Amino acid sequence: MKKIGQGLQFNVYEKRNKVVKTPTSKFQIKLKLLLWTPSYLLKPSELEKEAERIIKGREEVLQEIQRRRFKPSLLANLIFRENEIEQDKVTPLKQYLNDYETAKEKIDEYINFIFDCWKNGFSERTFNLTINNGVNSNEDIVLMDFGEITFRKSDVERAIKIKRWRRSWSFKKDIGNKIREHYDKQMLERLTLSNLNKYWKEAPTRN
Repeated sequence: MKKIGQGLQFNVYEKRNKVVKTPTSKFQIKLKLLLWTPSYLLKPSELEKEAERIIKGREEVLQEIQRRRFKPSLLANLIFRENEIEQDKVTPLKQYLNDYETAKEKIDEYINFIFDCWKNGFSERTFNLTINNGVNSNEDIVLMDFGEITFRKSDVERAIKIKRWRRSWSFKKDIGNKIREHYDKQMLERLTLSNLNKYWKEAPTRN
């Protein structure tokens, strides 16, 4: 397999029309944190604690995903195998957000996708539009980064209240001003506690 990327939580490999993800080691996590955070802001003891927190959070999410029943296509048909996780290979949503008119369509689809996730009892926590989401071969939006989800409605309520999407890399660094303004306006209008209560449905557990 050919390695095509590495995030904080997973190494990513290409396997024909699939991607395979393996958990990053504590050492890899620490290196990534040091790359992202100035060394004077992160003491060695804090680095260790943060790496351990990330590993613990990753394991909790993976266990919860396997414990719950929901529509698998929303997470790009992920399959758990021994020591690795397989997903459909998709096109990052960022590639659709350069042209303003196309971006408007995809942003509308993205928010509808968030509602679909809510109907299945989970949500992305950070709403990192451009890099956590992708478009599959059917032109449907799916969530690539399953490490960024929660099954707790209370987490989503808080994310809505603090307008969590405004803190994401996608919002601050990865989209142009005109598209950012449209995205923010749509999120403010549609990502509401009222819609959360309307669409949220607890994901059942596997028997």
